[in-house]
Amino acid sequence: MKWAVLAVRFFVGISFVFTGASFFLMPPMDPPADENARHFIGSMAVTHYFDVIKVLEVVGGVLLLSGRLAPLGLVVLVPITVNIALWDVFMAHFRPAPAGLILLALELFVMWGYRSYFAPFFRADAKPG
Repeated sequence: MKWAVLAVRFFVGISFVFTGASFFLMPPMDPPADENARHFIGSMAVTHYFDVIKVLEVVGGVLLLSGRLAPLGLVVLVPITVNIALWDVFMAHFRPAPAGLILLALELFVMWGYRSYFAPFFRADAKPG
């Protein structure tokens, strides 16, 4: 189990580092064919929301790759992945393959490997300080 979590953590980390860095290093992709999706992507590009997301993808990916603060890397990346999965469901209608759903499943698997670090979030009797 430990090796599987390590391998999946590496795969997820390298995926986000690559996609985050390629946003800044490669020319932009063609806009989506669907008009609603094109407006959505356009508004995210104009407001520089994509810039913030891609920086967070690189930071979260590096945290996963390094193994240091890997749970923090997951905390950064899971909300981004949920949004990618929602894009797959509502905008892309599962075409092509639902990469966001696959990445989310892989991240949940890694979170399960680090479950002792996430267990305090689920305490019903949590108190401050």
